[in-house]
Amino acid sequence: MQKTGLIMAGLGALALGLAACSPNAAEPEPTAAAPATAPVAAPMADMPMAPATPVQAGPIMGMGKITVIDAAAGTLTIDHQAIPAVGWDAMSMGFTTTDPTMLKDLKVGDVVAFELKSTSEPSVVTKVQKQ
Repeated sequence: MQKTGLIMAGLGALALGLAACSPNAAEPEPTAAAPATAPVAAPMADMPMAPATPVQAGPIMGMGKITVIDAAAGTLTIDHQAIPAVGWDAMSMGFTTTDPTMLKDLKVGDVVAFELKSTSEPSVVTKVQKQ
């Protein structure tokens, strides 16, 4: 009698386990003619986001060597050291100046200290000074 009870309990547990793992009858299996739909994602605007770069109080300073100057366009390219305040490794990149006249006394090859406008506009230079 005990053996029969144990077998019945085991079969009941097995049936419950199989039922939990089987697909819902209301949700038909996808076929080649009807591909499965992807789950709907929440709108990105509703998701909490960490700032892309850390916010820094005060000026954001960089150091580097000028490799290109376009005074007419008010741009320059600087081979700069890492700038941790905006999460940049050392690299060569182009910058736009807030005032093109700040480029008048500079030349390719000058080592400069420069100030970035903000963490939201890091490719804009507000001050350049020869070292």
